[in-house]
Amino acid sequence: MEHYWVEGLFYTRQGLKKAHKGGRAEVEPFAKSIWANSPDEAVRLATEELNGGEWREGPRVNRLSEEQRMRQMGMPELPGLNPGKAKAQRPKAAKPVQKTRQKPGKTVKNKSR
Repeated sequence: MEHYWVEGLFYTRQGLKKAHKGGRAEVEPFAKSIWANSPDEAVRLATEELNGGEWREGPRVNRLSEEQRMRQMGMPELPGLNPGKAKAQRPKAAKPVQKTRQKPGKTVKNKSR
């Protein structure tokens, strides 16, 4: 068995019912890794997982995920999402000191005298 990534857009079952009545069909993305013996079997298994939905276009079958393809092309990564670098931890900030509020016009008497 080999590892395949199946990606594509599909119409949901409810979206298909709306489309037959003249409404707009709901389209959702599909991206899943599937273990199969061939790409055709991977597409068949992915189609079964649509639960009554239909592919908008034929699904794409790849050996690499979209993330892996983007890394191979050298695309820039989003800040903070690079798994190769350890996160630098910021030091915890000290808790602020709470000041007591005084009513306007009142003076605080010094009790130490």
